[in-house]
Amino acid sequence: MATLAAAPWFRARLIPELKNRQSLLYCRGDHSYRQSLCSRRRSFSIYASAGNGGDVRVRFAPSPTGNLHVGGARTALFNYLYARAKGGKFILRIEDTDLERSTKESEEAVLRDLSWLGLAWDEGPGIGGEYGPYRQSERNALYKQFSEKLLQSGHVYRCFCSNEELEKMKEIAKLKQLPPVYTGRWASATEEEVVEELAKGTPYTYRFRVPKEGSLKIDDLIRGEVSWNLDTLGDFVIMRSNGQPVYNFCVTVDDATMAISHVIRAEEHLPNTLRQALIYKALGFPMPHFAHVSLILAPDRSKLSKRHGATSVGQFRDMGYLPQAMVNYLALLGWGDGTENEFFTLEQLVEKFTIERVNKSGAIFDSTKLRWMNGQHLRSLPSEELNRIIGERWKDAGITTESQGIFIQDAVLLLKDGIDLITDSEKALSSLLSYPLYETLASAEGKPILEDGVSEVAKSLLAAYDSGELSGALAEGQPGWQKWVKNFGKLLKRKGKSLFMPLRVLLTGKLHGPDIGATTVLLYKAGTSGSVVPQAGFVTFDERFKILREVQWESFSTDVPLSAGAVTH
Repeated sequence: MATLAAAPWFRARLIPELKNRQSLLYCRGDHSYRQSLCSRRRSFSIYASAGNGGDVRVRFAPSPTGNLHVGGARTALFNYLYARAKGGKFILRIEDTDLERSTKESEEAVLRDLSWLGLAWDEGPGIGGEYGPYRQSERNALYKQFSEKLLQSGHVYRCFCSNEELEKMKEIAKLKQLPPVYTGRWASATEEEVVEELAKGTPYTYRFRVPKEGSLKIDDLIRGEVSWNLDTLGDFVIMRSNGQPVYNFCVTVDDATMAISHVIRAEEHLPNTLRQALIYKALGFPMPHFAHVSLILAPDRSKLSKRHGATSVGQFRDMGYLPQAMVNYLALLGWGDGTENEFFTLEQLVEKFTIERVNKSGAIFDSTKLRWMNGQHLRSLPSEELNRIIGERWKDAGITTESQGIFIQDAVLLLKDGIDLITDSEKALSSLLSYPLYETLASAEGKPILEDGVSEVAKSLLAAYDSGELSGALAEGQPGWQKWVKNFGKLLKRKGKSLFMPLRVLLTGKLHGPDIGATTVLLYKAGTSGSVVPQAGFVTFDERFKILREVQWESFSTDVPLSAGAVTH
């Protein structure tokens, strides 16, 4: 367990401050206590700025009560980038004091998602470090130690108010249109009153004495100067009656005893800074730098939530997103390097990142742009890695019999421009292997092809296949196809769109797709290499030409719809 004496940072930095600080007299009833913040009038004005001029140490402190939200992931990323850019340390701390909602499964999921993003922590769960433990649930003795220190110094007092009394205070404040702050019932209690309640075994909390006048200001690295009037706060609880510490107290003790130099977190924590700053000063801890990052917003500018679709890192991973694309996109939500460049590796982000360029306005989460960016990153992968990722996906999906080889390489090369997510690759290959000829001919888009004499092209194509001419050409690959299609066009006196559109429909069953030559060669390979699983919906060339022979072209020449039976081929 970390203690004041055990941590070398405190020996070097904190203890001299404690010796040199000014000690003022604080009055409570007819008892006097020594403390450093409050005068007899319980009034002061302080400007909270970092007293920490040493090594950069930042932390990401998730609560393991659910999945890692993209907002939390961006906070972790900014902390990581700042630490790496400054040659400092990135600490991971698990804030699991919510015992009812915290689970081991959630903690493991958070650690897995951070690792997947490539945000390796220098200290924390699984690694350890000089300032552990790194789970709040294992640091209770430390919180107890510092709460007693505050009690002895007079910054904290025991409050014996019942829940009913507290509710009544809130009701009265509401009627008077005042903030629901604690009225200080036990702030001025005598020692005899306290001893009497302790003897009766009355439950009590620890409340922090907040000066009744004055203000507190911080110099936020993103937002500039932020200030609060102290009369809006009221004395607040730091230890519950069951002995469990309150969030703001835990965070302050943890950040101080872990020597955190910069607290980079979401703007929703900004109101917590007032309480934490008061605790820092009361304990004599140097104040860290604060930087509050704006929230990530949905397209309607509301707070991003589940109703807007996927919001957790794990969901995006399962949907087929790459970690490097997620990192790149999250970094751009509120930050930029001042240029038009939008594509960065993690290493480049470390090189470019500065906290001064983080925008204080909210960032809109655009799932369409994230998908596009993922496609750019996917296609920029080395060909060997791209082939491996997509090849494994196809085999796992039961489409191919292998995850590597010539067919996989050719298929990836042909289809990659239409793949933005890894999961898109399944649909792309399945579509290529299918043959929806009747549906295409029956569609409105198919009418111009019918009117252009596609039936005559079909007769010649059937003859070329039956003679073995087409198969022989395709066996030679792309050069064989190019030679054959040139001669075929001369035979039919067709070229350009008049030649290739009918061929595309007849060979692939579709009006659109990648290069028709490369597609036809790949379909031929699919039928001869054994690379495609028979149950994958692949229609072989033999089956395609059998369907072509059975087409009743005259049924397409009228406006009468095809029968249901006709379109099920």
